[in-house]
Amino acid sequence: MHKNKRLWAGLTACSLAVALFQAGCASGNSNSSSIKSQSYANDGYLGTTNANPHIPGRHMALSYKNDAALIQEQIKNVRGVRGSRVNFNGTDAYVTILLTPGLNPTETPTVERQVASVLRFNFPRYTIHVSSSK
Repeated sequence: MHKNKRLWAGLTACSLAVALFQAGCASGNSNSSSIKSQSYANDGYLGTTNANPHIPGRHMALSYKNDAALIQEQIKNVRGVRGSRVNFNGTDAYVTILLTPGLNPTETPTVERQVASVLRFNFPRYTIHVSSSK
């Protein structure tokens, strides 16, 4: 009698295990689960721009107006520069620097090279062209 109870308990446990295994490994029917796999948007932020639309993208942060202001800000601390004008043509940035009065004419090429070096480091997306005027 004891063997019979153990046999029935073992068979019941095996049947239950098989039933649970089959239920867990369903064939992927759409009716089997309400959970669907999702992937992130290819935005570089793992989909957070969908959740927070105020993260600035490239089209919002980079513009010729903003870049011109940043260029002028970067070069105003170069010795010998009084001011500047910036024009863009595609990926070319044409920068005209206004030299301080009394600057030795032999120092003009040095100042132009310093300005070009600063801008090429800070703005690699542009081809920088520097000229000067007094």
